[in-house]
Amino acid sequence: MNFNNSDYINITTDLIYDIFYSDISSRGRISSIRQYSEILIRKILDIKPNDRVTVGNKAIVNSLKSKSNDNQLIITALNKIQTLGNRYTHTQFTGIVSNTDQITAFDALLDISAFLFVDYFSKYEFEKNPEVMNYFSYLPPELRYKVLNNLYEMDSSNIAIIDKLCLSIIKFKGGNEAYTWLQEHENEFKKIPFYADGMLPSLKKSMPAELQNITIYDTCFEKIEKLSAHFAIHGIMYETFEDAILYFQSHGKLQSNSPEIVEFNDIMELLYIGRRAAK
Repeated sequence: MNFNNSDYINITTDLIYDIFYSDISSRGRISSIRQYSEILIRKILDIKPNDRVTVGNKAIVNSLKSKSNDNQLIITALNKIQTLGNRYTHTQFTGIVSNTDQITAFDALLDISAFLFVDYFSKYEFEKNPEVMNYFSYLPPELRYKVLNNLYEMDSSNIAIIDKLCLSIIKFKGGNEAYTWLQEHENEFKKIPFYADGMLPSLKKSMPAELQNITIYDTCFEKIEKLSAHFAIHGIMYETFEDAILYFQSHGKLQSNSPEIVEFNDIMELLYIGRRAAK
């Protein structure tokens, strides 16, 4: 690989500090977001440290379109950061940075972060490795939602993706939003059978009769009903990188030298570089 996390520890730590923890100006914050996005792009395209990368470079944009099959999650985010970066990096614009533009920049950066996992799960099936699915949960709910929602758009019949997407909506947007989402997809979800614990369809006949006709709609409905009540009382364990980092650190890396696990550990490590635990 050309990209190595260790080459970017210092600059990433500085940029994360400027973006999330410092009193830097809004103009400076957007500039730092642009620079950090370029590091993530280097990771996505596996670019050498000495090679030049800018978010507006046509070769970079074309490479991302090719690698992502023109995935709009990454392409749209790149366009937003390029537009805002140009506006607030150059001196033609002398006005005040709007709060809306800052929010847009943050959201676009999170979209690029999410694409790292979309790209990963396009290569390795989402439900293939239970350990990966478990460690994936040590990310903020909003990031997980963005990843899973994009994966769902790519494969709308995948039971594991639908199940985890439902959970991420409950945690990120709340039970009411999850119910709304479920009703919007009621017709399609009622056509998708749910086989508990990854049971193969060929084993369906061995299931009790009352369970044979359970659909992913039924399981999502039950999940929303139970977890909404639970989170309403107890809250969720973490919402941000700063909340989640202690859980991530306490579990360490997945222990395997397989390409699938090494690549997953590498993405997780990159996104937590420079993050500070919430007080």
